[in-house]
Amino acid sequence: MKSSPLLSIVLTIAMISCSAADNYEDLQRPTDVHDPMDPMDPGEPMDPSGPKDPIDPIDPIDPIAPKAPKPPKDPKAPKDPKAPKPPKAPKPPKAPKAPSDPSAPKGPKAPKAPHAPKSPLVSEEEQEPAGVNHLLKRIEKAGADVHALSGDIIYKKNDSVLGRTEIRTGTFVYESPGDSSPERLSLMFDQLTVNNVRRKRQREYLFDGTWLTELDYDTKTAIRRQMAPVGQVVTAGGPLPLLFTYKRADLEKEYKIEQRDPLAHKWTWDLVKGREPVFCLRFKPKETSRHFKEFSWIDVVFNDNRLIPEGMVLEEPNGDRKSVRMTHVKHEKQLDEAMQRKLEDGITDDLPPDWKIHVESMSSQGGVD
Repeated sequence: MKSSPLLSIVLTIAMISCSAADNYEDLQRPTDVHDPMDPMDPGEPMDPSGPKDPIDPIDPIDPIAPKAPKPPKDPKAPKDPKAPKPPKAPKPPKAPKAPSDPSAPKGPKAPKAPHAPKSPLVSEEEQEPAGVNHLLKRIEKAGADVHALSGDIIYKKNDSVLGRTEIRTGTFVYESPGDSSPERLSLMFDQLTVNNVRRKRQREYLFDGTWLTELDYDTKTAIRRQMAPVGQVVTAGGPLPLLFTYKRADLEKEYKIEQRDPLAHKWTWDLVKGREPVFCLRFKPKETSRHFKEFSWIDVVFNDNRLIPEGMVLEEPNGDRKSVRMTHVKHEKQLDEAMQRKLEDGITDDLPPDWKIHVESMSSQGGVD
């Protein structure tokens, strides 16, 4: 049986390969040069681990091939987004109030707690908070205990037009009204200072509730002015507002009253610096007051312990100011006989015959007699 030509070729190649492998080391000599282009040159023996890459000699003409770039890193997987917070559940609406039964009777209100009893050792005025009403009550109560006062007085007048300053110094006596007697007042000035020039100048004023008498000892002249109809009396006015005869309700009817700083006027600074406390009230006439056109306001500084007015500043509509200071004030239980008679008669008994007396009744002043 003839073999096929393909099988014969395979067997021939196999035998030639085995024979060449057995004689490879003997056939190769050290002087042989391996020609990589010769297909019949077997080259170096094969490495059991596999063929190695041929090492190409460095060609100085050819550039060095660049290194292969590093493969890019796998991108990081994105973080899972935070789940949004669930919205707050809305508050349930308040349940509507049940309508009250109109037929059902209302329960009785709880009684108010009773006020704490007032201490018998503390007056009603002392328990009230400080304020104008509280101070007026204290002044009214203190005035009820005053019979008579005496002391020294300083009267100052500032003329805003002429720039003239006039100061009079002297003494005063005051008698509060009784059940059958009016309020009476005596002022005796013996010194006059005009623009820092002092001289003796004696002038006396007497007021008995109806008549105001002015006695000028330099000119020997007496002037009597009727201040009220016959049988009627008015309170002592002028530059000495003692306020003892006024009731709180009457003052509030005539004036707008407010507290003031006693240091608002230099005239009363030394009163604030004294040993005893003081307070100041401003009396501003209301439009319905009879004093509305007489003055704009009066600031009165009171001694807080004795409630006696010790200083006063009055401003007139034209800008003129009148100021009063009272010092060494004493309570008098009984006036001496000569002063008592002078206040009752409204004129001194020992008036010399060479004096001139001028009378101005209300009829001559355009009033009612």
